[in-house]
Amino acid sequence: MKTTAGVMPHRMSHIDAIRAVAVLFVMWAHYAEKFGPIAGSGQWLNTAQQYGNFGRIGVVVFFALSGLLIPNSLNGPIGVGTRQFLIRRFLRLYPTYWLSIPLGFFAYWMLFGMHMDVAGWLANATMLPDALGYTEMMGHYWTLETELVFYVLCLGLFWLGGVQQMRVLCAVCVALSAAFVATSALHIIPANALGQYKGMLFHLSIMFWGACFRKAYDHPKDRVVLGLSGVRALRADCSYKRAFLGVTGVVVFVSLLIGAVGFKQHDVLHMIESVSYLAGLSIFSVLATVWKIHLRLFAWLGKISYSMYLLHGIPLYVIFWLCGREGWTGAPLALYMIPAAVLAVGISWLSFSAVEAPCIWFAHALTSTRRAKAADAAQAGEPAQEKRPRVAASRIENLLPESEHGQATQRL
Repeated sequence: MKTTAGVMPHRMSHIDAIRAVAVLFVMWAHYAEKFGPIAGSGQWLNTAQQYGNFGRIGVVVFFALSGLLIPNSLNGPIGVGTRQFLIRRFLRLYPTYWLSIPLGFFAYWMLFGMHMDVAGWLANATMLPDALGYTEMMGHYWTLETELVFYVLCLGLFWLGGVQQMRVLCAVCVALSAAFVATSALHIIPANALGQYKGMLFHLSIMFWGACFRKAYDHPKDRVVLGLSGVRALRADCSYKRAFLGVTGVVVFVSLLIGAVGFKQHDVLHMIESVSYLAGLSIFSVLATVWKIHLRLFAWLGKISYSMYLLHGIPLYVIFWLCGREGWTGAPLALYMIPAAVLAVGISWLSFSAVEAPCIWFAHALTSTRRAKAADAAQAGEPAQEKRPRVAASRIENLLPESEHGQATQRL
């Protein structure tokens, strides 16, 4: 099934649309939760996000997308591939993130009479404030720390030669899920630890599930041997598609296990969380396969989704502060949420245009394969080689947004 009205011409844009859906889920959750207590009606918007755990759904979709895109961006010689990956990821993430820090301080801290010392600012600048023992400037920064851990794991697999191997990706996905279950059952992670650390192993498993999805989607009939070396009874020769269904079963089982434990302990929050994991995996799978959204609006929102994710809380907290100061309470919940969302989109577009897009361009300019070849040829006193015909692109590569085609050819 494909949408037809208002589609993006000359461009398969459903990957960006998935990003848009994910960030809209997150925004709905945060806006409804914050404005709910001062709204006089329309509380179904908050009830829906609470029982649906929309924020977790959006995060799961984002994590699966990272798995879809990031591992495949690592190939070629180790030195060149590592340099390209680090430069592009750094310039893709950090400049826009740094822009969000002072804005977050103003909206989340200063307006409400709170202060953060210099050490806290510096810790936040690393994107690892929690790991360094400091409070996040904005609460949703925790997902970025998980992303960085995923990048480190992908780099390690790249150096070991396994980041492009379906067998390795499946094994890592299953191992991380098993480690999550074991550490949770044995209470290895302290009870007072932040939730992001309690769930990090499972979230990383979901990211590698996304990487397995990519392999199975691109090459469903390719073969892979899974199991323990030297133990014939535990070895299986199967297609990528069947292997992916296997790891999906593992991830789904863990999601259901979270719900079962919550049911046993009468913990409604964990029961809801279990359903939200399943919903996030399902939404990602559907939007990546049978219902590909190509609407211009969704593609555009997906294009600026990183800025939206970072900055959507700025208008939320500013408006919330104004409402408290001026006594603007009792209105329908949507009347608070919609203006905040519109302002968030506008701020995010400015951030993307002024910071994010130029940094993406600069990263590609620094790591351009053609530029490197031309420089090498010039240094050797030889004419640059003609550009070779491009090899057939993978199925996913054909669906990537324009800003990511450069990364896809080696393999936001």
